[in-house]
Amino acid sequence: MHQPSKNSGIAKDTPQDIINGVLSVMAKEGIANLTTKLVSKRAGVSTASIHYFFDTKDVLIYEAFGYMVRSLREETIAIRRSESDPLRRIARSLEVHFSPFHLAADFSIIWPQFWAYSGADESVARLMHIFSIRMISNSTADLRELGYSRAAARMKAIELSALQRGLWIERRLALSVNQEECWRILETTLATIAKETGRTALKFNLKTNAIDRPVSPTCSQQKAANHDQSS
Repeated sequence: MHQPSKNSGIAKDTPQDIINGVLSVMAKEGIANLTTKLVSKRAGVSTASIHYFFDTKDVLIYEAFGYMVRSLREETIAIRRSESDPLRRIARSLEVHFSPFHLAADFSIIWPQFWAYSGADESVARLMHIFSIRMISNSTADLRELGYSRAAARMKAIELSALQRGLWIERRLALSVNQEECWRILETTLATIAKETGRTALKFNLKTNAIDRPVSPTCSQQKAANHDQSS
């Protein structure tokens, strides 16, 4: 006779519903006020289901941050698969952080909590470290393909990472710069890279808030995507 599994009757999408609930609580009430009762209400699941899938509050928080990081990584991999030119890969990898999705109210409130919580939780700190290292590694690989030496590529990649985060904070949290100013600053940085490597400078389209899109994938694109996945 068939015995019901431990999680029979629990919807397959329940873990994601719970993560969505955690993210909603983080955005509206903040990590300090996060409780399983609030998550249960926001996710539309029982507290028993939450404890079934996630042992502790810390695990809940970690998995929610992990979901955000994975979402951004998937976007980055898609970019690296679709762009053949390394300078365009760098440009679009910067661009994605300023998309309407990542500047949306909920996500823009949660990202700073991720940065802050990494200073208080060892697991989240490791997640932040891996996230940052991967970003720098991807840019370093692209800059190496453009002709920079290993040391110069790494330093430039760190500079790009710092610029992206600083601009994001000024754009979304401090509200001290607008979207056009962000694009102009990024364009100036990319123009320097283009000049140093004999490439054509890129321009952001202010109507679409993006650079022009390419046509077809190449071996270079697959190589770039593979680099991200192996980082």
